[in-house]
Amino acid sequence: MDPQVPQLDKVRLATLDDLPRIAIVAAAGFFYSPVFQYQRPHYEAYPEDTIASYFFEYEAAMHDPNAVVLVAEDIQDPQELDKAYRALHDITLSTCPPTPGKTVITGVSSITLTPGSIWSGRLQPTDLVQKSPCETPLQRDQCSRGGELYSKATAAAKTKYLAHRMKLATLAVHPAYWRRGHGSNLTKWCTTLADIEGVSVGVSAAKMGVPVFAKAGFMEQERVQIAAYQLPRDSVVSLGGGKQPDQIEAIELWIGIRQPVGTISTTAMLPLPKPAGTQTTPWTFWRAWNRFIGPEC
Repeated sequence: MDPQVPQLDKVRLATLDDLPRIAIVAAAGFFYSPVFQYQRPHYEAYPEDTIASYFFEYEAAMHDPNAVVLVAEDIQDPQELDKAYRALHDITLSTCPPTPGKTVITGVSSITLTPGSIWSGRLQPTDLVQKSPCETPLQRDQCSRGGELYSKATAAAKTKYLAHRMKLATLAVHPAYWRRGHGSNLTKWCTTLADIEGVSVGVSAAKMGVPVFAKAGFMEQERVQIAAYQLPRDSVVSLGGGKQPDQIEAIELWIGIRQPVGTISTTAMLPLPKPAGTQTTPWTFWRAWNRFIGPEC
């Protein structure tokens, strides 16, 4: 009998039509992570680049047969926009206008499967089309120095603990929907998937995510220190009456592993779904998008 995917309330597999909302939720949620601040020091000046990078990151994951993208859903909070960082407001209104009372995506996560996993190629949206023509975001919100330092500092630990293992690669919940269990449910979906296959799952997380993962059974393996750095003088962006800080603080990354547990009850599973809907990048998204990034894309 073929294995069946986990079934959790308000959690489902993502579709390509979800990408505009996923990008907004990811930016709003990751903003509060020190990793976001470390890698994207120019986020306030270039919110469109932040959104584009998450859009393409999750689009690529949906096309990857060895990856899974999940979303959590809830009724939209009418005050949602006020709980996101200010630079995100205009682009949110243009791409995903508020619809209070409607069910919307409130959290997103991605999973990297074990090589040769029984799930490989089975958890993607159906009828995938060619990826969007804009393959490379401008990344003006990022600093190459921060990216280099982060990659160099974390490479050894990620290779030691996370390579060749199922990995909870990303997890973000929009701040308007914190403390509603969405992060825990997305994590549980991942750990249940791992338990069905009988494999361990790893995660790397900033401090704010550690309680969620520890509660789910992840055990600390290592804490990686990533050094502070000075922004290059020519990259410090003027913002209104002042400038952004030119010193980026040091951060710490937590590495955890969870071992498989027991046998999963069939009541926690359901047959592999076949996502419905038009699997193309929504035209309404690109029409609004072009107002921000112009013809370069």
